[in-house]
Amino acid sequence: MDVRFGGVWRYVQRGPDGDEFAFKSVYHTVMPPERLAYTFEFEGMPGHVMLETAMFEEQGSKTTMTVIDVFQTVEDRDGALQSRMKDGATESMDRFAKLLQSSRAHRTSLVKPTASRPAARVI
Repeated sequence: MDVRFGGVWRYVQRGPDGDEFAFKSVYHTVMPPERLAYTFEFEGMPGHVMLETAMFEEQGSKTTMTVIDVFQTVEDRDGALQSRMKDGATESMDRFAKLLQSSRAHRTSLVKPTASRPAARVI
């Protein structure tokens, strides 16, 4: 991932049946730590590009991530929903949550409190 204005990324998702789904994106907004906006295109249907914006809002000891997808047409939106896009997005978010949990547990285990360094709060 090249997380900067104009930076690109591509990934391939493999389904349980072995099918592969490739996607590519270009970053349009990078505002750490609050917002990312990028195009999102399924390579199996070139030309049907959506703009995805991810916003991050700190709420106490947690961060809420809100994602908004804007399609070029209603037909593109409906086609994406019919293509199991929602299932793929849900699976990706579930995996992301597990990654964050394991990362949090790993970092917490690395930061041990001492007399001179109290326990760190990892979010």
